[in-house]
Amino acid sequence: MIPTIDYIQTRFDEYNSLYFKGILPPVPIKLSNARTFLGKLCFKRRRKWLFGPYYNTDFILRINTRADLPEELVEDTILHEMIHYFIAVNQLHDTRTHGQIFRREMKRINEMGGRHISISYRPNSEQLAQLRKETE
Repeated sequence: MIPTIDYIQTRFDEYNSLYFKGILPPVPIKLSNARTFLGKLCFKRRRKWLFGPYYNTDFILRINTRADLPEELVEDTILHEMIHYFIAVNQLHDTRTHGQIFRREMKRINEMGGRHISISYRPNSEQLAQLRKETE
């Protein structure tokens, strides 16, 4: 499937309620045609004053529409990015991009919802052939 903004928004709202108790604020959603990622959470790190602590702002959720992927993979990609959003919006400091907090949340959601969220996406040979064909 190739997701639309409406589809992504509907899933975001559903998963926010189901897995995050509705605490995630609305986020702008953009579609992407990038070759390098399925999903990405973009945001800026700012300071209120010169030597003050950082805070995160200007969030954008980007989901790729370059390839026709299985719906479950699109949903898991949305959830993957929502975990990043949960960490960033709550100003949590993880050990690395996919660190302990991320992995704990990923495990919780996978067990709770029978999901298959992972750290990275590795396409099988059929999906690789499809991706190559679509980028030509």
